[in-house]
Amino acid sequence: MPLDYHSLLTAFALSGCGLAITFFVSWLASRTERFLIAWTFGVAFMALGVLIYSWYAQTMSPAVGAAGYTILLAGLAFVFGAGREFRTGILPWRSMAIMATASSLVMAVPMLAGYNGAAIVMLNVAATIILLVTAWDYWLGRAEARLAIPLLTALYVVTGLSFVPCAILLLQDGEWLLSQAPSNWAEDLNIVVCLATLSGIGALSLALNQARLARSHKRDAETDPLTGLLNRRALLRRIAGDIKGPAALVVFDMDHFKATNDVHGHPAGDDVLRSFGKILALSCRSRGLAARLGGEEFALLLPGASLITAAKLADGVRRRLAKRHFSGEGGAFTSTTSAGVAYSEDVVIDFDTLLLDADKALYAAKRGGRDQVAVSADDTEFLAHSWPSSDRRRDAADLVRLKAG
Repeated sequence: MPLDYHSLLTAFALSGCGLAITFFVSWLASRTERFLIAWTFGVAFMALGVLIYSWYAQTMSPAVGAAGYTILLAGLAFVFGAGREFRTGILPWRSMAIMATASSLVMAVPMLAGYNGAAIVMLNVAATIILLVTAWDYWLGRAEARLAIPLLTALYVVTGLSFVPCAILLLQDGEWLLSQAPSNWAEDLNIVVCLATLSGIGALSLALNQARLARSHKRDAETDPLTGLLNRRALLRRIAGDIKGPAALVVFDMDHFKATNDVHGHPAGDDVLRSFGKILALSCRSRGLAARLGGEEFALLLPGASLITAAKLADGVRRRLAKRHFSGEGGAFTSTTSAGVAYSEDVVIDFDTLLLDADKALYAAKRGGRDQVAVSADDTEFLAHSWPSSDRRRDAADLVRLKAG
């Protein structure tokens, strides 16, 4: 039974309208994902272009044909833009405009001149190029979803290549002046492929968006908004998950932070916290977990690190903060931090106990005059015998003279 070409065109247009509405509603639910709007326009324009083409197939009016194909190509340009914005976060208006304008011109000029056969060839070539470029753009971002994005890329490639036989048959026939719209197996195959891949591309695009939203929500739930570090709950979750001991824990607390806020203002205090968060993140990088426990208190968990390593790192963080200069309502100022270090040799980390030991060391550092590092009482003797006296002028006895408790 032969395919009803006009019914397939209508089905594509209706599917496109439904998908455009779905993308628009998804954007309303999450307006930060702006690529959904580009997708909405792209699919809507393609659906409208196909409807106008269906009208052109009945009237063979050059103006109607040029209008329908121009809208279709504009829709493809928006689809390309949606893919680029999904990957980079930036809608490439200039590239989209150049793509839509250039492809429309090479199609519209012969169409309006009466050479509709040549115009349809150019349409198919332009559609193939745009879809293959879109596929390549998604392929560049495949690291985000190793399965879904390559599959999406493949669908774009298949869709783009389905336009090729349409152009080849017209070129083989050499008919540049057509009395009716092309009707052959290639046209039927093209619309069937487009109809099938449209649903798949739409479903995968929405699924990728939902996965990204889920990751974003998880990241927001685990991240301190001011410093970008992990929050307390996220740190506990990581420890309860795949973090194994032995490990060292360093707890930091900003010295006289209330006075900083009172004298210099809360914005200046926030600047201090942000700067310290950056210092902490750069200090641990891939070998530890940095978190803001709350207020002006921070933690640094170092799996596999020795007590000496943790104490050295804590002292380095303290020194780097002391060298920073800030400004606020009370003028220029500096800020310091105190730190307490605790160590556990256990494979399963008892965070509450480790935190309690680190807090005791921190309080000892505070009582000893602030701007210094102390270790827990259980670890002091070990550190005193292990710390190399030649490491810096301030030797082990000076660094660990404070005992928790």
